[in-house]
Amino acid sequence: MKFRPVLAALMLLVCSFGAVARDPGQTGVTADQLIAEALAGDPDKEVRAQIYAFPPGAVLPWHIHPDAHEIAYVLEGTLTFQRAGEEPRKIKAGEADYLAPNIVHRGMNEGDLPVKLFVVRIKPKDKPLVEEVPPPQ
Repeated sequence: MKFRPVLAALMLLVCSFGAVARDPGQTGVTADQLIAEALAGDPDKEVRAQIYAFPPGAVLPWHIHPDAHEIAYVLEGTLTFQRAGEEPRKIKAGEADYLAPNIVHRGMNEGDLPVKLFVVRIKPKDKPLVEEVPPPQ
């Protein structure tokens, strides 16, 4: 897969900037902010990279990333990922997923081991990173 070497190089580059831990949320999921920088050539956008840790049993609420593109790469474990209107699918360590802007989705760790997820988003500077939404009907 052509994408894997690019993600590995990006992870190495981003991890060299250091991490700032955030407090765990109600779900127990934690996020380490690796980078938040202006997107070159577009002063209205920024690129953010984070590593998320999902303890066993963690389920994120349904949400969107307003007008943001997301690329997720599973570092450890198996993440169950669900887009609204679709069956959940498992993404294993070494696999990646692209999420287009404004797609209602959620992630969960249905396994017995922690999941680590590396995520890069390109988003408008004036929009929040995450917006919780009601569960789809």
